[in-house]
Amino acid sequence: MKTLNKLFFCTLFLSFSIIVSAQIPQEFIDKAKAAGMTEEQIQQEIAKRIGNTNSKTPVTPSSGTTDIQRVTTNNEIPSIEKQREDNSIQDSTRNQVFGRDIFSNKNLSFEPNMNMPTPRNYPLSAGDEVLINVWGDSELNLKLTLSPDGTIIIPNVGLVPLSGLTIEQAENKIKQELGKIIANLNDSEPNTFVSVGLGKIRSIKVNIVGEAIAPGTYTLPSLASLFNALYAAGGVNDIGSLRNIRVYRNNKEIANLDVYDYLLKGKYDTNIRLEDNDMIIIEPYEQLVNTHGKVKRNRTFELRKGETLSDLLKMAGGFTGDAFTEDVTIKRKSGSRYQIATVTEEEFPTFMLQDGDSLLVDSVIPFYDNRLTITGAVWRPGEYELSPKVHTVKQLVNQAAGLKGDEFIGRAQIIRLNPDFTSTVLAIDIQDIMNGKSPDIELQKEDKVHIPSLFELREPYTIKVGGAVNNPDTILPYSKNMTAEDAIIQAGGLQESASTINVEIARRIKDPTADKSTNQIAKVYTISLNENLHLPSKIAGTPDTLFTLEPFDEVFVRFSPGYEKQQVVKVDGEITFAGDYALPHKNTRLSDIIAQSGGVTPDAYVKGASLKRQLTQDEIRQVETLLELSKNKSSKDSVALSLENIKDYSVGIDLQQALAHPGSTHDLVLRNGDAIYIPQLQSTVKISGSVTYPNSITYTKGMSVQDCLSQAGGYNDIARKYPIVIYMNGKVATTRKVGIFFKRYPKVEPGCEIVIPSKTQRDRGASLAEVLSIASSTTSIAAMITTLINSLK
Repeated sequence: MKTLNKLFFCTLFLSFSIIVSAQIPQEFIDKAKAAGMTEEQIQQEIAKRIGNTNSKTPVTPSSGTTDIQRVTTNNEIPSIEKQREDNSIQDSTRNQVFGRDIFSNKNLSFEPNMNMPTPRNYPLSAGDEVLINVWGDSELNLKLTLSPDGTIIIPNVGLVPLSGLTIEQAENKIKQELGKIIANLNDSEPNTFVSVGLGKIRSIKVNIVGEAIAPGTYTLPSLASLFNALYAAGGVNDIGSLRNIRVYRNNKEIANLDVYDYLLKGKYDTNIRLEDNDMIIIEPYEQLVNTHGKVKRNRTFELRKGETLSDLLKMAGGFTGDAFTEDVTIKRKSGSRYQIATVTEEEFPTFMLQDGDSLLVDSVIPFYDNRLTITGAVWRPGEYELSPKVHTVKQLVNQAAGLKGDEFIGRAQIIRLNPDFTSTVLAIDIQDIMNGKSPDIELQKEDKVHIPSLFELREPYTIKVGGAVNNPDTILPYSKNMTAEDAIIQAGGLQESASTINVEIARRIKDPTADKSTNQIAKVYTISLNENLHLPSKIAGTPDTLFTLEPFDEVFVRFSPGYEKQQVVKVDGEITFAGDYALPHKNTRLSDIIAQSGGVTPDAYVKGASLKRQLTQDEIRQVETLLELSKNKSSKDSVALSLENIKDYSVGIDLQQALAHPGSTHDLVLRNGDAIYIPQLQSTVKISGSVTYPNSITYTKGMSVQDCLSQAGGYNDIARKYPIVIYMNGKVATTRKVGIFFKRYPKVEPGCEIVIPSKTQRDRGASLAEVLSIASSTTSIAAMITTLINSLK
């Protein structure tokens, strides 16, 4: 039974244990001992749990206060971040009080510097490593660590007590002791010298209590200062003071740190070096005051008793440039409500602040006492000073470098601000004021003088040029005395196809005083242009008869009816002189071009001649319309086409008939871009489409469509049995139904192609699987209806 209890409490104890150096509650240790476990067994069980069976590290019970026992067995000091994390209270929040973030800023580190030279006033204690170097007539290098009783053992000298001595005092002490075994060491002119320094330094424990983020006991290097300790503890918490941090040593206060002295004045004298068992107490703050508005630091500041508003403004960095500094507003709690105090500039040095006060600094009023504004047709519009030199309209215009010349002389305006912040408009005659015909007008502060420009009061005057010019549809700014020739030159000049004897100018109908409408839209003038757009030779004594344009005129240069661009067709294949040929007249026909190109060769297959024709603009528009219709997926006539793939099309011709009967309907009239191709005799026929085996076969005289289909395996299952024959000349023939049971098939010629179209989905009918599916569905519906009828009986 005793063994079972022992195992039970051992398991219970280990279930609450934590990895290395964890704090074990005393109650679990007591229960383990009560179960019969010895201290050694407890330590061994903990070591097994952490995977180190030989560990003899003692585990100290928790006593309710934070006790840092985290120095490893090789005397390494735990990192500051680790110690702070172990001592931190989770989910702690802090207000944005000025200075509190100094110890948590990752870019500002107060970790102790281990690479600094040994301070001469550093007091030695147990654990410090002393480096003793002797050189000269004798040489000696020693590394000695102070024992717990504060002594070192120098070979051939013995015990030397150094605890409590500074480095400088220890050097003199060691020199004195070494002088007993080394001659001439303490002479006035020695030949042997001694220096003493620090090797590894000891660690100290510092207690931080009060309003710290992570209060507790911290293990720090013996060179650590007060700032190092505060950095380790994460700074102060929400109610901690930055102005009253006290350090106690041997029950006596030895320092009182004010962090604001360091932040605002750069004072560092209270950052003392700490010693073992020093106590740092962080008191709660006394006063917190908020600042808002036009100060350089809008933060919450901690104040000491007796500090005034002037002190607070210095902490806040002073006023900003646009601050109103004659008085400020203080909001303060008074009893169950708040009060507002207006503090004038003279009271700043004597006004005492209280905890919870809020300072508000307002900005200056965004109005001017002496501002005049001028806009519009002056050279330097903007804001000007109302002064003894500038206080009238004429003086303000002269100050703005005068009128530009485009001013509207009939009326200008003064917009005046009334005392109730409404405005009044005063109309003035600016030209008479500037010429002295009208008295000058006195201005008041915040007056705005606006001199409108002629261009502001009308829509922009333009001239439009179109037609046979190099830059058609050009819109030009209107200028006085502009002629049609001037507008055409600015539009890039005339094209070669332009007509100079029929230029139209359309002019707007403008009648501001009209009281009824009219059906006339514009006045149209027809003029002739000067030769080569030159200036006309002016004969003395003759009046100037040049036609000048008016605003919004539109100039149309017509194309000359006697101008035509060359139209070219191409003839290729079995022709005597293949190549490009210009059409000599508009009604040039196939026979004319064949004759012009030397006629066909003996090997030409004239019946197979074809013609490709380029799309015209009208035809392209028709194709675009067809494409738009094809986009409507609900349309039954939708066609999948792409305009990029349609550049030309075939025209069915019969060149044999055209050459035999010139001028007949078979003799086609050609147009620009046509391409005529005369092939050699073809001896094959191509069969494609819905046949069993698409193929090309050798043509035999008298061959029929059925003969060709038999050599392609006949129709397949989805074939529509109405063959289409496409001949080499581009003509197409289809199979026609004669009577009820007979068909008339097209004639087969060499080089033709027989295409068997496919049935549409509607024409194919339902497959066997589809019929069975429909039948099954119908049977199910019938069964359901029968069940419903029976249930209603």
